[in-house]
Amino acid sequence: MAGDVVWTEEQRGKVYSTRARVNPDHLTEGLDRGPCWLAAVPPFDAEGCFAEARDKSRHDMDEGWEYAVHQVEKGARHAAPSMAALGLRAAALYRSGERPDVLDLDVEVAMVELQMQASWDAVPFWLAAEGAVWTLRAMLRLHELAHNEHEVHYDPRLEWSGTWLIETTAHASFQVAECESSWRLLRGVLAVADEADHRAARAVAEAAFDAAPVPVKAALSFVFPDEREWADRAAEDCLAQGGGDEVVRMLVTTAGVDWGERLVERQPGCLDEATLLTLLAREGAGAAPVLDAAMRHARGNNERLVFARHLAMIRTRDAAERLAAWRGNRRLAPLIKDYFRQAPHLGPSPSGASEPRIPAEDATAAALTGLFEEYRTWYREHWVPKLLDDHGWEEEELDAEAWLDPTGDLSPVSEDDIAVLEARFGPLPADYLAFLRVIGTGTLLQPMEAMPGAALEPTTRNFIHPADIPGAHAVYTRWLHDGWHEENEGVADMTRMMPVMGHDVDANFALLSLQHEGDDRVHVWYHDEEPDRMDDGVPFVEFLHRMIDSARREESFPGGI
Repeated sequence: MAGDVVWTEEQRGKVYSTRARVNPDHLTEGLDRGPCWLAAVPPFDAEGCFAEARDKSRHDMDEGWEYAVHQVEKGARHAAPSMAALGLRAAALYRSGERPDVLDLDVEVAMVELQMQASWDAVPFWLAAEGAVWTLRAMLRLHELAHNEHEVHYDPRLEWSGTWLIETTAHASFQVAECESSWRLLRGVLAVADEADHRAARAVAEAAFDAAPVPVKAALSFVFPDEREWADRAAEDCLAQGGGDEVVRMLVTTAGVDWGERLVERQPGCLDEATLLTLLAREGAGAAPVLDAAMRHARGNNERLVFARHLAMIRTRDAAERLAAWRGNRRLAPLIKDYFRQAPHLGPSPSGASEPRIPAEDATAAALTGLFEEYRTWYREHWVPKLLDDHGWEEEELDAEAWLDPTGDLSPVSEDDIAVLEARFGPLPADYLAFLRVIGTGTLLQPMEAMPGAALEPTTRNFIHPADIPGAHAVYTRWLHDGWHEENEGVADMTRMMPVMGHDVDANFALLSLQHEGDDRVHVWYHDEEPDRMDDGVPFVEFLHRMIDSARREESFPGGI
């Protein structure tokens, strides 16, 4: 491991392998996929892997394997001739339950894409039966196919017409996400492969790299982590064209630090423990700028704390100064204090900054600060004892769940983030801007009565970070069918409303009205309700007061968000 970094054995065990630094746990505890995955660890158990890949999938299908085969046979008439023939061959082999002596790459891949077996079951079987080079070819082929039920290809007129193959790379990002654990397995296997196999696999990857879509480039650079040029090229393309969370994770472990900084500025929340530790193992103290960028762009303090813990593994003056800049952050303060207790020679400079705050004389800012501080005090005095008693925990255990401080995740946002948001939605109401600057965004905890027989736990209210609001707005407007516009014609322009709190997966939001400049009314909107005329809403600060009051009464407000 690189110097200037303090490691525990548990942390070392989570680092992804390279040929120069093999981690035995990568192919066992690190993958967490059950006996099929362990059977794929050299020496391979082809029989065991086949049983998992085929027999397990036949038993696990919700509607039965016969139904899956029937869907493929029925759908073949809609596919291109070559894809129809391939689908029927895959269905016939799957129906037979036989294990061929030599695998047909296209047929095996088709079975995965047609959802007759999962990639995470098939890949270990491929490795065991045919080896790493064949498996890499199969993975590349898999990312060139899709099926008709993917969103881009879905046609409601053909809803009951079966399943068929489509040759396209349009879904490469989805495929990489689906196969992320398989790419991790392949990286571990290639790290311990003999020189001839590794050289042959690298030749396959090199031949495919230039023409591959960005997600596949990221995956190839991930399984060949010594190819820094590949990773840097993939990172450049990712920043230009976009990429999913899995793509960014892969690239942060392989691309240069400069690229890593820019990637995490865009998608800090996607970084997991293995990614962060692999970055530290590769770069040592040089990883500090990436971790610092992730802290600065985190969506809340709970997320920021994860990055701070990894930055605190670095014992250099540079890392110390980066940590010291966050001494004014209440959620991070205990970690930073402990860091300098353990490394007093790196003592913080007196210039450490706190989080951005607007002037104390601003009446709205002072009122908002008081409202949330009063709520925090009430929660600590009245709700925390209930949680401790119900779970039989100590406060440290409650803090580990991030349940000790109801406002601990909330973090003020930067002026740059506000400027970008106003460039997209126009001038924002003063009270909402004050809230962003003095309270910020992230998750607020709210007490809620437990269901019968269930343990107490707080529910959450998510104030959406400005960088995520355009995406939430896109989700919201996708759910706005004509009925909503007709009901509110002449009353409100529904598309102008901006989500400020909610859950973008469920598309239930608290919306800032924005019908005219300074309009700070808040409306609560549920995607699954029948279209109706929007109510008059309440001013933003009043909305916050009502929400805090409902929390004190342990009532859900607004329900469903």
